[in-house]
Amino acid sequence: MAKTLFKKDSLATLIKAVKKDNGVFVAPTLVARQVSYKEVADAAVVETDYVVPQNSFKEVLFPQSEAIATFKEAGSDMKGVEVQAKDTVVYGARPCDAASVASLRSVFTWDFIDEFYTKREDKAVVITIACTKGDSSCFCTSVGLAPDSTEGSDVLLRETEDGDFSAEAVTDKGKEFIKAHKDVFTTGKAGKEKAIFEPVKLENVNLDKVGETLSDTAHYDNDKMWGDMARKCIGCGACTYSCPTCHCFDIVDEGTFFEGERRKNWDACQFDFFTLHASGHNPRDTQHKRWRNRFMCKFKIYPGKFKTKGCVGCGRCIRVCPVRLDITEVMEELS
Repeated sequence: MAKTLFKKDSLATLIKAVKKDNGVFVAPTLVARQVSYKEVADAAVVETDYVVPQNSFKEVLFPQSEAIATFKEAGSDMKGVEVQAKDTVVYGARPCDAASVASLRSVFTWDFIDEFYTKREDKAVVITIACTKGDSSCFCTSVGLAPDSTEGSDVLLRETEDGDFSAEAVTDKGKEFIKAHKDVFTTGKAGKEKAIFEPVKLENVNLDKVGETLSDTAHYDNDKMWGDMARKCIGCGACTYSCPTCHCFDIVDEGTFFEGERRKNWDACQFDFFTLHASGHNPRDTQHKRWRNRFMCKFKIYPGKFKTKGCVGCGRCIRVCPVRLDITEVMEELS
């Protein structure tokens, strides 16, 4: 499909059309003075001047907390909860965030089809805007992506110098979406596209070498090396909660004496008791072991087991870390 034109003043029309069909429209907007992905109903609140939102849109597909079953004390009355998946448009996604969709799907369809994730993703259209600005925490080019990558996107928008966008359908879902909204995706000629922002590629990072280092038992068991790297880590979990590919969750039963819910809640491998056994044994009993696991997951397990990216270079973990730990410095060290 040839590129089409998406005018900036057409956004209100698009939102109205999606909402009219009882759909959900998610876009970057101000929440507590920070740009965040959130459901919106008015084009006036959609932010356009941002690098990446402070949160990823994974919570649209994988909520922070959700009920998966209900139960009652009497008998064995446990019922599964029907997945509430609406047609959803994620507008203004960054290419790094869009790339995380494939990573999450690989996990939630690996040995069991988690319909709480897949049904939401199947009904979501991701409209990505290529990056024309960035900051020193961006490093997508160092993990095999780019500011205009199409991975995970259904429609890719590129901003033009007159403030409009050229629109490219990336998937069949994207093509159908553009066809269904011909009144906003028009055949007019788009203006000259703005130059994309190119993060500085980390010359000393070699992802293959990082994987080899993590596979080496001597390096894996080097407590001094990992201890030095993780000395400042306080185990707050901010890096994992803000990361678009982190997916760990816990299953808990909550309720009264007579009835309750079984819930799936986000969890984090950086928490002290994440691996605590019922026996009292904790195989990751120190913070450097939990820190090491984060890198094993990102650069060994994800690419090895799931054949997808464990890190998309969004830089959120760098921005939110209260003690200024930098994932790229560890990547260089492991290279």
